[in-house]
Amino acid sequence: MDEKLWPITMTRKISDIHSGGFSMDDEKRFGFKKGELFELPKELFELITFHKKNLGENLNKYKEKCILNNPDYNEIQKSVFIHKSAQIDGHVEFNTKKGIIVIEKDVHIEPFSYLVGPLRIDEGATIHPYAYITNSYIGKVSKIGGEVDNTTFESYSNKGHHGYIGDAYIGSWVNIGAGSSASNLKNTYNSVSLKGVMTGETFIGPIIADHVKIAINSSIYTGKVIGISSHIYGTVTEDVPAFTNYISKNNKVTLPLHLALKIAETMESRRNIEMTEEEKGMLTDIYNKTKKEREACEAKEGKLLF
Repeated sequence: MDEKLWPITMTRKISDIHSGGFSMDDEKRFGFKKGELFELPKELFELITFHKKNLGENLNKYKEKCILNNPDYNEIQKSVFIHKSAQIDGHVEFNTKKGIIVIEKDVHIEPFSYLVGPLRIDEGATIHPYAYITNSYIGKVSKIGGEVDNTTFESYSNKGHHGYIGDAYIGSWVNIGAGSSASNLKNTYNSVSLKGVMTGETFIGPIIADHVKIAINSSIYTGKVIGISSHIYGTVTEDVPAFTNYISKNNKVTLPLHLALKIAETMESRRNIEMTEEEKGMLTDIYNKTKKEREACEAKEGKLLF
């Protein structure tokens, strides 16, 4: 595991990370050479910047190699490629002035959505009514609504309601409650620092690791990193360690391991996936490894109180 890419590489292999709309595993599966679609990040924030830089060109490569002569895809309007199994409801608007749009197998786009390329929506995802999504990758079996810009969502994550996420990387098994938003721009318009590293970028949103749960109407400050299996309430002004209930800067409580495992198992079962003993062991190991981080941020043990 590359520690510079923690917490993301604590729960997934580098080959399973998406940036620029594709992963190393995708490259291999679609017959591309290593490095043709996925640019390996050396810093955590590059998951975001490489995505923004590469998505448009990657989709054009994918179109030429995998879509144009594939009878399973239809070009329903110029530069909008839809798998024949996808369901597109009425009053969906596509804008391809800046890049192509690819809608994969079994995707459902619900009414009154506005989709702006470059954009790839992966297999089995659902886009809820009135969504506005641009320059993003939406992972498999995710459910997305509201406004999403310049963002990667890994598989099985949900942002089903209104709220803004931009210039961000979101892991798997994340749930973002209604009305929750994250900043991607400082009031000073200065360069954003992420995990102590100056990015040189004006627009950087959050990095949100696997199994995070974000309560309704929560707010996350610019360039914050949210650790694995953390639960977010209210306004987040600092990075959040793994397995932490974050209510405020001065009110943080450790999420017990047994409860984190139960929640993860429940969410996965809702998608007809059985949580493996290997995954439970991995989360247990991460819980132990991140204990000092919780102690450093003064996360208390005991009952969660608001």
